[in-house]
Amino acid sequence: MRRCALVVLLILIVPTGTANTNSVVKIDHSFTLMDYDPGIESVSNHDSSEWVVVAGASGYAIVMDKNSPSTMIPLAAVTKEDLLDSDYHPGGNTALVVGKNGTALRYSSSGQTLEVAASQQDLGYDTVQAISWNANGQWAYLGTAEGSLFRMRTSADGGAEVLPIPGTGGSSINALDCLPDPLVCIVASQDEGIGIIDRDHVLSWVGGSGSSWTDITCVSSGRPVCVAIATDRQIAEVTFDTGIPIVNQKKLVDYSGMPTSIGSTDGDLILIVSTPAEILEHRTSDGLTYTYLTKEDVLDQSFGVAGSTITGHWGGEAQDHWIITRDGTVALLVPVSVGEAQGLARVASVLALGAMGLMLLGIWSTRRSRPN
Repeated sequence: MRRCALVVLLILIVPTGTANTNSVVKIDHSFTLMDYDPGIESVSNHDSSEWVVVAGASGYAIVMDKNSPSTMIPLAAVTKEDLLDSDYHPGGNTALVVGKNGTALRYSSSGQTLEVAASQQDLGYDTVQAISWNANGQWAYLGTAEGSLFRMRTSADGGAEVLPIPGTGGSSINALDCLPDPLVCIVASQDEGIGIIDRDHVLSWVGGSGSSWTDITCVSSGRPVCVAIATDRQIAEVTFDTGIPIVNQKKLVDYSGMPTSIGSTDGDLILIVSTPAEILEHRTSDGLTYTYLTKEDVLDQSFGVAGSTITGHWGGEAQDHWIITRDGTVALLVPVSVGEAQGLARVASVLALGAMGLMLLGIWSTRRSRPN
């Protein structure tokens, strides 16, 4: 019996079929923002706003038309600090932009202005590298490289009310994102794992310790779920089906890239960006991960993307997507023609179920068409 079980296990481990490097999108064209490297670190957009907020090194900040990003407006420089993250208020008219030395700025689309939102002292002069508004727009949560976590809102005198949130363990807060139902925010930490901030602003760690989580994104269309990625190629899905947050993990094993960021675009379309420049797609509908734009195709098509790091992306018209690199290259991704992508490359994974840590072998699956 043990010999038979071993044979079955070996059969399951060996991947079948032949994978190639075709992508489901291709680079159509690109342009550069400027002659020098702007050090782009953050891109944020909102469904009800036509403007994408782009921020980077030494206070660099612009807004771009989300469907025609060559139309852009430079924002007046109000700081020389590096800007590291940003997030639109749920109303879609303003955004917070944060960065080094306790920098917190407010962007307003009505006047295309950027102004100081909170004093650097309020944020302890920390490197603020994660920002997310909760779904009702009452508080913004801010995380720092030094391991501090704050909640912030505009005060009655037009300044800012900033309150610390205890319980981080001093580990770098690398990313934050929030859900409307349940009304929670998710924390991705360097050492502590994945945490939940509840409606009472209480932080609890729910799983994922042992991996360095670099980014997280949440989708609320249909089944609410948050997906995090780690430097060791772990992917975690946080679900709330039972009313209790459950963390399910899997590891990409047929993949050599280093995941750097993750973000949602349309519906449950979640894109994982890696270095060397490459994009994967993770579907919350089936929990599987597929190739989207491979590093081989990036190298072949180039357009200034190869050799740089993709630091942001957003959905354009129809099924088009835009990406931007750290050195300021903006490129349009369009779907490949029918029949152009045959036998798309596949990603195998090892799946860990919940807190039990039960390891199951992932099933090879071929992507046949893009979701509508």
